[in-house]
Amino acid sequence: MKTVRIANGQGFWGDWLEAPVQLVERGPIDYLTLDYLAEITMSILQKQKSRDPNAGYARDFLYAVGRVLPKCLDQNIKIVANAGGVNPKACVAGLAEVVRKLGLSGKVKIGVVSGDDIMDRLDEFISRGIELKNMETGEELAKVRANVRSANVYFGAGAIADALDQGAQIVVTGRCTDTGLALGPMLHEFKWARDDWDKIATGTVAGHIIECGAQATGGNCQYDWQSIPDFWDIGYPIVEASEDGTFIVTKHDGTGGRVSVPTVTEQLMYEMGDPKNYITPDGIADFTSINVAAAGENRVRVSGIKGFPGLGGEPSPDIAEVMVRVSVRSQDKASVERFATEIAPLALAGPPTVTGLSGGRPKVEEVVAYWPALMPKTAVSPIVEIITV
Repeated sequence: MKTVRIANGQGFWGDWLEAPVQLVERGPIDYLTLDYLAEITMSILQKQKSRDPNAGYARDFLYAVGRVLPKCLDQNIKIVANAGGVNPKACVAGLAEVVRKLGLSGKVKIGVVSGDDIMDRLDEFISRGIELKNMETGEELAKVRANVRSANVYFGAGAIADALDQGAQIVVTGRCTDTGLALGPMLHEFKWARDDWDKIATGTVAGHIIECGAQATGGNCQYDWQSIPDFWDIGYPIVEASEDGTFIVTKHDGTGGRVSVPTVTEQLMYEMGDPKNYITPDGIADFTSINVAAAGENRVRVSGIKGFPGLGGEPSPDIAEVMVRVSVRSQDKASVERFATEIAPLALAGPPTVTGLSGGRPKVEEVVAYWPALMPKTAVSPIVEIITV
């Protein structure tokens, strides 16, 4: 049975720069994924692009590729990264310069996935009745349209698989799902049908487990963390994916950290809403169906995953909260500054359990807000281009 080894060497923009090198040099892998983007990262990148039209992508990516590309080409390791941020074309231009400096011109095919930026189409979508309601509050985007600075959709794994099908050795995307970075290579390698929902869910869960890098291999682990060895050389996660829809989570031999049922289970619960309905553009994964079992030292087998088609209707925005969170937003900075001075005394003079002031009085700063919404998948199409450098 065919097996593909997919490793993730970055869990966020700012992660350990040596991790991609470790994964490429210290054991066999077939794919190196690099996950840079979060909501706050998109805001930062958008601010950077507003100041410099050639900015807006994860520049650490260029450093990583410069370190590993020659060996990746020698060993036929493909690279998949969402480093494009809000400016995939600029990222690819920078990447092309790295390729040239390495003396590899003419030897590298780069796939770039764009089309996720829908800022120029917002009014069109609203006029078509696509309300883009806030998934947390239910408010329609039209009410705050004048304040919107950027808008991006999440693409799934399909465009990544398409780029790989066309011969790309490096795939750079803008906003796509973290899980798609792993599912895309599986779709390409195994030729799974894109409506084989259990297989789609398998790739989605695999991507979810490794998306945060070393958080699946003992980093930030709440279970017996004192006994986890060699954090200074922690191994980053690898999925050994099989064509039958099962996979093993592991790491390179001789690296620090630990892969165990607790470390994998903790990561499975990361950013979890409804565990029966983990929503992605590719399909829905049922996290309650997952079977996690030890399969040897630093090896965990994951199987039994069930999946379903994508959304057909509008979900309820109701979210069960367990605490009261207080924040203030205003067009008037002085009003927010007044709040900052008045909230701190509540730690001693207000009701019990007031927290969140350990860093001192709240700092007032401009906010680029995040607006999550759902829209028809058919309304936006990814653009896949293959560039030979």
